[in-house]
Amino acid sequence: MAETESTSSDEAAAAEKRDDEIVRVCSYHRRDLDLVVVRSLPHEMEPVLASIATAAAARPQAHLGPLSLLPPELVSMVILHLDVRSAFRLRQVNSLTRSFVTDTREYRLLAKHGLEGLRGLLRGGIAQFHLLRDLYRVLLQKSCAECGSFGHLLFLPTLERCCHSCLGKAERYHVLARTTFASAAKVSRNSVERLGLSLRTVPGVYSWYGAVKMQPKYLVCDFAAWPVLLARGMITDDSPQKVPVQGWTGPYRLMAATTFPSYSLSSGRVDRGLTCRGCPVLENTGYSIRFCKERCYSREGFLAHFKECSRALRLWADSREGTRDVDESELVRMVTRGDGRMGLH
Repeated sequence: MAETESTSSDEAAAAEKRDDEIVRVCSYHRRDLDLVVVRSLPHEMEPVLASIATAAAARPQAHLGPLSLLPPELVSMVILHLDVRSAFRLRQVNSLTRSFVTDTREYRLLAKHGLEGLRGLLRGGIAQFHLLRDLYRVLLQKSCAECGSFGHLLFLPTLERCCHSCLGKAERYHVLARTTFASAAKVSRNSVERLGLSLRTVPGVYSWYGAVKMQPKYLVCDFAAWPVLLARGMITDDSPQKVPVQGWTGPYRLMAATTFPSYSLSSGRVDRGLTCRGCPVLENTGYSIRFCKERCYSREGFLAHFKECSRALRLWADSREGTRDVDESELVRMVTRGDGRMGLH
């Protein structure tokens, strides 16, 4: 019996190792997509990373006040039901509150794997409208809310996962300048902001061809905003609930999203999104390259795709199952180093 269990364990380990090699040889992460959404520059992140993710090493001597009467489990529940801004402010009260918040598993995982989401909400001025538990729940999800494929991005206004393709074209991710929306809805800009519908933009590139000119200060997701205004009685059923699009607003959508990996509690694995290395290598023209390179998979999804992709299977064979390096196309080298000249437009 013990020998059978040992054999099964060895076989599982061998299969896992083979899968790791398949992912290494036949897939890559599209770094160019990470560079055109809301992001933190490395020199900005490094000074604050330790303070966000860790508590004081010494035993805290401060007091929690009335919260001290609660067992740690209930304190963690209270923290989870705080909005993101309040959770950060609670950490700043004293060393004990910082320790309690930091030691909450959900916060710890968010600080480690979902930091861009936390910072995106805070910098966007909407952290007070989203609960810590809701952001954590999205961290554990994988699917794009629009199409169901792997969503490697977080759409900040509604706290939804999305893929890059849907971010660029789906109606639910359409955003426009707050002034334009307020004018169309016939409501004040302050009202839009008080309801948590207004996302403050942050400096960035948001394009593969240089910085976007005339970046609006605030954006509104009209798909999410109209129902809120209707429920509040601020507009009526017969109000026009669509704003005519004037010009191309693609970069605006990029200003409302950030990278957000998926975390698995069962395996402890982090999925940042994989693209098939075989697809664009051999289909290097027209629509085929555009479609293939836009598709982003979770690890599990890529391994399923690999079994059916003749190009990836050929690449795996050429590598002699991961034991030999194979040449990669200029396209793959380009997007892995962050050059988005072939990116979504």
